[in-house]
Amino acid sequence: MAEKSYIDSNTKKAWEENWQPHEVKDLLQIFDYPRVKKQIELYLKYLPKTGKILEGGCGLGPYLIYLRSLGYDVIGVDYNEEPIRKIREYDSSLPVSVMDVKGLSFEDDSFAGYLSLGVIEHFTEGPEKAISEAHRVLVKGGVFIVQVPIMNIFLGIKYPIELLKRNRFIRKIFRKEQKVYYWQVYFKPCKLKKILEDSGFDVVEIAPMDHEHSISSFSGIFRDKNSYDGTNPAGLAFSRFCERRLPWFTAANMVLVCRKK
Repeated sequence: MAEKSYIDSNTKKAWEENWQPHEVKDLLQIFDYPRVKKQIELYLKYLPKTGKILEGGCGLGPYLIYLRSLGYDVIGVDYNEEPIRKIREYDSSLPVSVMDVKGLSFEDDSFAGYLSLGVIEHFTEGPEKAISEAHRVLVKGGVFIVQVPIMNIFLGIKYPIELLKRNRFIRKIFRKEQKVYYWQVYFKPCKLKKILEDSGFDVVEIAPMDHEHSISSFSGIFRDKNSYDGTNPAGLAFSRFCERRLPWFTAANMVLVCRKK
């Protein structure tokens, strides 16, 4: 229990450090990227146009801001104060709060939709509590969109190197600054689907996503150096090939679209 508490504390700290160098306005350029356009297309296929939508674990809020610009009534929560502070600094009218997705203060049946984009994989206790809270605050038939990272061949190749880079002893030898890292689990589609179904959801679609990001993260030669987090033409061409030929083995994320039973 103590070890899990320590890891969870480090995870929260790692996210605090992650948001510090970034600004909301810089993240908004991601909506020009082909990979994000594809994600948005899938979200809009299912998100209700009427009724409130919650983004649980909104970070710096780019999706919240973009969806609100399209007319969706989205509010956001995050358990870290830093990103919420930056969102309010960017636009004080945006409805955001500091709140833990494992213990939401909203009443039952408060939302028609819920977005969870890269959140539930970071809890050492597992995703069940956060998923249960999502089920509680959604109306019957409400849409729950879950996006989580998946292990792909590019991550598999880099994984041993990443472990070495994170090793405290090795970092000390090479006089590298010690860092904290967040806990992250890579779910298999069938396992996460079962957890969601056992929690009271019908899973209506599962899709591999974000092949561009897995490629640009693998090597800097595929990055667009003039963008926040974009992929250059060579990376885009390679990602299109991967998406056609090896969609699940090369995707950075998967999206599961669910409805509350």
